[in-house]
Amino acid sequence: MLQEILIERREEHDNWVYDWWLHDMYLCNQAPLPINSNPGMVFPPLPNLSSEIQMAKFSARFVVEMMNFKRILDKRELPIEKATSREKGQPLCMAQYYRLMKSYREPGLVKDRLLDVESDLTLSRPHVIVACKSQFYVLRLTLGEDDTPITEMQIATKLLNIITDAKKTANTARTYSVGILTSQKRDDWAHSRELLMKSASNRNNLALIERCLFFINFDLETIGPEFNSVCKVGAKGHRLSNDRDETNMMHQMIHGGGSEYCSGNRWFDKTIQLVIGRDGANGLCYEHSPSEGIAVIELMEKLIRSTKDLEEKSMDLSPSAEKPEKLIWSVNNELIKHIGDASTVLDKSVKDLNFHVFRFTQYGKGFIKSSKISPDVYIQLAMQLAYHKLHGKLVATYESASTRRFRLGRVDCIRAATAEALEWAKAMNQSAVTETGMLGTKKIYYTVTDNEKIQLFETAVKKQTDIMIDNILGMGIDAHLLGLRQAARENAIPCAIFEDDSFRLANHFSLSTSQLLTSTDSFMGYGPVVPDGYGVSYNPQSNLLVFCISSFKSSKITNNNAFTAALEQSLMAMQKMLYMKKN
Repeated sequence: MLQEILIERREEHDNWVYDWWLHDMYLCNQAPLPINSNPGMVFPPLPNLSSEIQMAKFSARFVVEMMNFKRILDKRELPIEKATSREKGQPLCMAQYYRLMKSYREPGLVKDRLLDVESDLTLSRPHVIVACKSQFYVLRLTLGEDDTPITEMQIATKLLNIITDAKKTANTARTYSVGILTSQKRDDWAHSRELLMKSASNRNNLALIERCLFFINFDLETIGPEFNSVCKVGAKGHRLSNDRDETNMMHQMIHGGGSEYCSGNRWFDKTIQLVIGRDGANGLCYEHSPSEGIAVIELMEKLIRSTKDLEEKSMDLSPSAEKPEKLIWSVNNELIKHIGDASTVLDKSVKDLNFHVFRFTQYGKGFIKSSKISPDVYIQLAMQLAYHKLHGKLVATYESASTRRFRLGRVDCIRAATAEALEWAKAMNQSAVTETGMLGTKKIYYTVTDNEKIQLFETAVKKQTDIMIDNILGMGIDAHLLGLRQAARENAIPCAIFEDDSFRLANHFSLSTSQLLTSTDSFMGYGPVVPDGYGVSYNPQSNLLVFCISSFKSSKITNNNAFTAALEQSLMAMQKMLYMKKN
C-alpha cells in the first residue's frame, strides 16, 4: 500500500522525496544550527590581513566575485556539470547552486521554513549584510536609479567605513548581540523572533537580513588558545603568527568561539557567511538546508583563487565621510534576557565540542588509487577499522552520497557498517578471547593469516563499492524508507517496522561522515549528529589525507584523541596489508 502511494507521488512531483527529505533532515530538526547543523570551512590563511584596510580590500574582492557569480546565475548560464564516474557523462542537477544566494532559513515553533527570497530582491537594490563587533550594516551594491554596480574600490571604502564605525560604537548602551539569538534551539529562536517583530524597525532589519545575498563577517577579536588542538596525532598544518592552529580556525568558522569572542557576530540562518579575521584566518560558516557541500565548495574556491593577486594590485584606501547604513535594534528587557540565555547555552555547547584537524601525511589518494581502490571506499573502511579497534564493534554510519543525477537530487546514505566490513575489522584487530567452561577459564587465540585478511578486505571493498554505486544511481535504501515512513504517517497506515528498535538503532548515526574534496588547501568540517557520536569529514589529496574529527566531551563513549590515534594506526595497517599483497 505504501509503495503504491510513492508511485502516485512520483507522477505528481519533480522529485517525490525532496520535500519529505528536506523537512526530515533539516526543517523539522529543532537542534541549534551552530555545531549541530552548520558546517564550517577554513580557507588558506592570509597573515597579511593585519590592518583594517587590508581586511576591507580582501573582502571587497570576495563581494565582486560573488556578484560576478550571481550575474551568471541570473542569466541561467551556469554550465551543467556531468558525472565523471559510474555511467560517465550523465548531466547533474544544478539547482543547489541557484539556491545559494536566494535562500533563508526562517525559524518556526514547530518546523522551519526555507524561504526563496529572490522575488523579494526586486523590492530593494541588491545588498549584503556586514557584521562587525556584533553589529550589522547594509552594504548596497548598486547606485542611482539605473542600479549601476559599484566598483571594487567603492566596496572596499564602504567596508572600511563599516569597520571604523563598528569600533567606535561597540559596547555602547544601544549595542546588543542580537545575532546570538540565531544560535538558539529553533523554537526558542522563533519565539525570540516574534518578540523582535513587534517593533517596526526590527521588522525592517529582519527583512533586510533575510533578503540579503550573503554576509561578510569581520572578526576583529581573535578566539583564544583554548581552541587549539590538544591531540598530538598528525601534522599540525597551517599556523598563524599568534600560534593559532587549524583546529582553532575551524572552531571560529563553525561557531565563532562563544559569546566572549565572535558568536554574536554571526547570523546562523543565512546560507553564506564569509568570515574574515584580522589575524588572517578566513573562511565560511554556512547554513546547510539549501545546498550540499559540493556546490558551496565550488563557489568558495573561486573566491579563494580570485584573491591571489591582491598583493600585486594594491589600492590606496582611506575611510570616507559617508556614514554607513547601520541596523538599529529595539530591544526590551525580555529580549535582553533571551540574549543572555542564548549566550549561556551556546557557550556551554562550544566548551563541549571536541574538534581536531588531522593531517595524515604518510600517503594520500595516489597510493590508494595505485592499489585500484576508490579512495572514498578505502577511507570509509579505515574509519570502520578505527571504530572497531577503539570500541570493539561497528555502529550505524552515515556517508552522504550525491543523487544529483536526478532532478532536485540531494543525497542518500551510504552505509559502511556492513557484515563484510565487520568480519575484516575483526580479523585485523584479532586478539585473545577469554572463555569460561567446565574445565575452567582459558584464553582462545583466533588467528587469521595475512592472505585471509586480504581476502576479507577485498570482499569488504566490493560490498562498500556496490553500496556506493547503488546510492549515486538512485537505488539507495534510506530515501526509500523515509518515503514509506512518511506515506504511513500522512495516511495513518500502521507500519510496525518504523517503531522497531532495530530501525531506531539503524538511524542513530554514531559515525556521521562525508568526503569533501577541495582543489585548494582548504577544508570543511562539522559537529557530530548524536550526543555519543563522531563527525568525520575527509579530504583525500594526492599525498595526504585531511580529516576533521569531532565529538562531545560530555560523552562517556567517544574520545577524539583515541579515535584519531586509532584512525592513524588503521591507515598504516592497511598500507602494510596492501604492500604484502603486492609482494
